[in-house]
Amino acid sequence: MNTHRFSPRPNRAAEIRWRHWGPEAFEEARTQGKPILLAISAVWCHWCHVMDETTYSDERVIAAINERYIPVRVDNDRRPDVNLRYNMGGWPTTVFLTPEGEVLYGGTYIPPHIMLEILKQVAALYADPANRLSIARRVADLKQVRAARSYGGTSAGLDPRTAHIVRDALWAAYDSRHGGFGNEQKFPHVPALHFLLDDYSRTRDDRTKTMLQHSLHAMAEGGMYDHVAGGFFRYSTTPDFSVPHYEKMLEDLAGLLHACARAGAMFSDEALCRVAIDTKRYMDEHLWQPQHGAYGGSQDADEEYYALDAAGRGGRPEPYVDPTIYTAWNAQAARSLLLSAPLLVGAGSLDTEHGWTTRALGILDTLWTRLAADGLFCRYDDGAPHVRGLLADQAWSTWAALAAFSVTGDGVWLKRAGEVVDHCEALYDPNARAYADRIPDTSDAGKLAEPVFSFEENSLMAQVVTDYAALSGHARYLERARTLLERWAGEYVSFDIFAAPYGSAVLNLLEPPIDAIVLGNPRDEAAGTLRQAALRVPMPAIRVNSLDPLQDPERAARLGHDGESGMARIYLCRGTTCFARAASADELKAAVEAAAAPRTR
Repeated sequence: MNTHRFSPRPNRAAEIRWRHWGPEAFEEARTQGKPILLAISAVWCHWCHVMDETTYSDERVIAAINERYIPVRVDNDRRPDVNLRYNMGGWPTTVFLTPEGEVLYGGTYIPPHIMLEILKQVAALYADPANRLSIARRVADLKQVRAARSYGGTSAGLDPRTAHIVRDALWAAYDSRHGGFGNEQKFPHVPALHFLLDDYSRTRDDRTKTMLQHSLHAMAEGGMYDHVAGGFFRYSTTPDFSVPHYEKMLEDLAGLLHACARAGAMFSDEALCRVAIDTKRYMDEHLWQPQHGAYGGSQDADEEYYALDAAGRGGRPEPYVDPTIYTAWNAQAARSLLLSAPLLVGAGSLDTEHGWTTRALGILDTLWTRLAADGLFCRYDDGAPHVRGLLADQAWSTWAALAAFSVTGDGVWLKRAGEVVDHCEALYDPNARAYADRIPDTSDAGKLAEPVFSFEENSLMAQVVTDYAALSGHARYLERARTLLERWAGEYVSFDIFAAPYGSAVLNLLEPPIDAIVLGNPRDEAAGTLRQAALRVPMPAIRVNSLDPLQDPERAARLGHDGESGMARIYLCRGTTCFARAASADELKAAVEAAAAPRTR
């Protein structure tokens, strides 16, 4: 059921005759000569609920919209492609469009009395034929400008100082008093945390360690963490992490769980390990949807509820949990569970990886059985899959499948990952030297007919294809990763701290992890023991691979395996050069320690 969703509290927003995003609504606007009112909301969004309860419950606003506009309502989580093109700086987004999808006026929350004036003014503007002609001319010019920008970028070579520059940007933004980045409201900036973890695993830079531990402890020990039910809230409205915005988002929880596990293992920080374990407990107890075999997307903000202690909460219903299954967020959660569990076991905070691995693999099975369609994933499932081919869904699912291969040695996950990478060619534009955020379709409504090449999502995809190249042995994918990164090589600095995922991708390509390749039957106990030992190493950066010499003797021989024994061994390699091998966990530990000297930049 693809139905509109409104505030859980009393409101009249459903009295507005909302349409779904699509060509039918835009055609209706053209036929009737009316502008479109686009409302982008989210089930977890406090001010979206307030707008439903105030502005969209005002009978004068309801009447004006129904009479003079074609209202379209979009859920941000379900349609990130629409949000990417039309968001006006937050949620809710309120934007007035021409029937061609061009913006006439836009804002975020608009109270009833102001909304009434805007409704009158925009309708009067659009009713004038001369204005419509002028707007049509401007639309044509804007489309040409956007097309030129989309296919921009540089052909510069990769900057070898990228990681250093991104680290300096984060240090400049770092709040040395309160932790985190910036001096006003504080978001967790999960990609920035993971870049710092990637960087520290190579350099052991003291500033990086300071930023990581201070920021993670500030979030976990302050108001941004729910000390009753567990789990991180979405962001803090204050610099000191004391007053959160109370929604909880699966994508943030997954990323922060993994960041705490990585930092806990790297720094022998038991407190952060416990936070990672407690975050999973929250996800399992509150977001898990057993009927789907995956996590729901979010839990609603409710200031009164979260102000209560455990006893007070026990007498009230929990805030609403969105049961919708979102592909990218569940894939991110699965990857986090797969890679965090061995680290937590290695740090002595978890007894076994089994429950975490089983849950993660179950999620991935759900994605592949319910949300994969003709080689690409759909965005979400609320009874049927919707919106096929968004880049973020493909990238995260592929990365999670590669993690499943690293953890289990089961070649089915490597095969599945490769199939998605190959189907993503439908998204790749050689002229732009990048992947579009969605499958291009000139019949789409509004700006969706125009491709957008997301810096963040292409940075993520560069990491994915780099890892796939290493794990599969198909080196040609390294050239694709380099092409993606070179496209932004001349402008990544302008993204400041939001260049963190790009920094991680460049590190992954230019200073790749040590490849720990387990040679032997992946199902043998000895191979599994070596694989788990490698996964438990927090530093240096290690990428765990499995290779059965009987299935691929040529590749095994290239790595130096002489076939003298059927005993499982693990080879440590940089690129195609292997520098150590081990037949036991103790031998592996010694070899890793010998190779762990940090590299300076």
